[in-house]
Amino acid sequence: MADTEFYNGVITKGVGGVYTVRFFVDSGYKYGQCAARGAFRLKGIKPAIGDRVTIMPSGDPDVEYVITDIEERTSFIARPPVANLSVMLLTFSVTNPEPDLTLLDKMLLVCSFRNIKPVIIFTKSDLSEGEGEKLCSVYTKAGYEVLISAPSKPITKNDLKDIIGDGIAAFAGPSGVGKSTLCNSLLGFDLMETGEVSAKIKRGKHTTRHVELHEFMDGFICDTPGFTSLSLEDQGVDYRDVLFGYPEITATATGCRFDDCSHRKEDGCVVRNAVDEGVIDAGRYERYKSFYTELYDNRNNYKHRRKQ
Repeated sequence: MADTEFYNGVITKGVGGVYTVRFFVDSGYKYGQCAARGAFRLKGIKPAIGDRVTIMPSGDPDVEYVITDIEERTSFIARPPVANLSVMLLTFSVTNPEPDLTLLDKMLLVCSFRNIKPVIIFTKSDLSEGEGEKLCSVYTKAGYEVLISAPSKPITKNDLKDIIGDGIAAFAGPSGVGKSTLCNSLLGFDLMETGEVSAKIKRGKHTTRHVELHEFMDGFICDTPGFTSLSLEDQGVDYRDVLFGYPEITATATGCRFDDCSHRKEDGCVVRNAVDEGVIDAGRYERYKSFYTELYDNRNNYKHRRKQ
């Protein structure tokens, strides 16, 4: 193999500064251990799982390849760091633990803000008859794609084949909702531990310890650590961006009296009328107002502190 040979691939794993890259050679796909050039560190660039990279032989028998170039990312999430996500599989249980719809709406907002397609999966629908269909109705009505899972009717590879295609998808959501169980089932082997829901705090126990891309049909999937909170401000979301997470409000707002209507208290707001008439879900609307107001107040408080 000549030192001038270059290969294009995708980072599937990173541990301690050594990256696993899947790349194509004449005989098919191959995995290699890679180090990143020091120039990336000098530029403040850190490779991430999902990055599309160019590699070449390093001459080091322990780490055979070196990353020479990283393509521009189409999307990026920092927690955990994953690049070029095309789909986020937002997984929440119908019950045990109860669905945190505030967290779900925040994640939907961040997905749209980051140019990632969100798909909602409600698990454990067998534990609360009718609740799964009710939640599904709220979010399909808002314009989102929703899947419902239960032990008697689990999500299958065919359900996700067209959704993921040749892209990268990540499961995300609270602990204890069945993300890892579902991921293990789809991959056909136990990729990671699965845990129980704590009887004391009614939340799932963290079981996923690292993130790694795994081949799935024509693309990749990964699981992410469960979490119970998310700061929109830390994600760089401004109050004017909140509408990204509410397509049903955006679609209705074209009829508002004022172009800069915040859809909270202005006269002539057709959004509030749509809520009163049941066209827009009242819970979703209240969460929209809460996010908007919190981010708006934080921005104004910051500007006030700067002037002092």
